Amino acid sequence: MTRTFCKVAVDNNLPLALITDLQCPWARDYPLDLLQLKTDVGQFWDSTAPLACLLNLIVSAVAEKYGDRLDERSARNRQLQKAFGQFED
Repeated sequence: MTRTFCKVAVDNNLPLALITDLQCPWARDYPLDLLQLKTDVGQFWDSTAPLACLLNLIVSAVAEKYGDRLDERSARNRQLQKAFGQFED
């Protein structure tokens, strides 16, 4: 699903940032802003804490930046989600 999302964004000339861990083998296949985080913490399994922290910071920054225009952007995102059949009634 994520690869399809990246392809649709690139095909529609939409700016995109991909956030993933270092294990994503195709992350550099698309011309986008890429944030790859180290999730290997030397334990039995990886930690998603770095991803969760980054996503919280990004959501807060986007909400602050867009302010009252956030509703318009959310409506545009809902239109784009239809390309994936998400959130259908």
